[in-house]
Amino acid sequence: MEEFVTPVSQTATDAGRPRVILADDDPGILKAISRTLADDFQVVAAVTDGQQAVEAVLRLDPDVAVLDVSMPGLNGFQTAAALKRSGARARTVFLTMHHDDDFVAKAIGCGAMGFVPKTLAWSDLIPALRHALDGRQCLPSLAPVVMADADTHAVQFHGDDNSWLDRVSDVLSRALHRRDIIATALIESNRDALAIRMHERGWNLADLHARSGYLIFDAEDAATQVVRDGRADFDSIAQIVALLEHVRTASVAGPRAHLTIVGEIAAVLFRRGNPEAALELERTWDRLTRSLPIFTICAYPTGCFHGDAAPGLMATVSAHHSVISHTVSA
Repeated sequence: MEEFVTPVSQTATDAGRPRVILADDDPGILKAISRTLADDFQVVAAVTDGQQAVEAVLRLDPDVAVLDVSMPGLNGFQTAAALKRSGARARTVFLTMHHDDDFVAKAIGCGAMGFVPKTLAWSDLIPALRHALDGRQCLPSLAPVVMADADTHAVQFHGDDNSWLDRVSDVLSRALHRRDIIATALIESNRDALAIRMHERGWNLADLHARSGYLIFDAEDAATQVVRDGRADFDSIAQIVALLEHVRTASVAGPRAHLTIVGEIAAVLFRRGNPEAALELERTWDRLTRSLPIFTICAYPTGCFHGDAAPGLMATVSAHHSVISHTVSA
């Protein structure tokens, strides 16, 4: 297989730009993605199979390796595993036509920091690379996090409640199959809509609640509870975490049990015009739950962010989470 290598620029404009290697068996894709990244990243090589990718990473020591899944020789997953075994410092981001949850879960299992469908490459690849460089995962959906048996603090931005609630239902269904305790802190309309979707998937949330398998918090009430004098109150947040921990450890699985929670409390605070309290809530929640087997999804409608300050605020919210996801409307 012939290697396609982009020229390595020696200009001063390359100074400080992250170094990227691309691997895809389609040279046309390699050239197109190289052009897309050119203003923000230094593409030091682009290769057409997994073995070449491993060799290029070991030779050139890039910051990020962008891998396709379907490649001759070593596929993307095998390439990522080989890079991990080699001790290479490059972060791995997948760029692929495959987008179902099984593929995303497998990528997470390989240590990938991002997974971007090729259809969204021109909008999502650069943000995914930036998140990867900052140590955050960027994923198209969050159900694979449960499938990979991971617990983390995630944020899910969405512009459409219906598509987002479908995704939430997928996550909670996966969590229940994993025998998690589940919890929600949603506004009433979303809580009711979620119950309908979960029923369609074979789960009776009222029955789960009666058996302490499902904890319900009202996001509006909780947003009022966790704020004192306009600021997020540590003790009130700690009480919520303590309640979750009590129910989790009292379950059949005991201390080994996982808990998955989806919440809109911070989003309610944003809508109330108190982003400072929302961000402090995020920081405190992360501090209190980081070492616990709790998978938290903080949901934010993109309508919470307005005007010129929106990108900066979304970046600040992202910085308080380990996993970032943007739900695309169906």
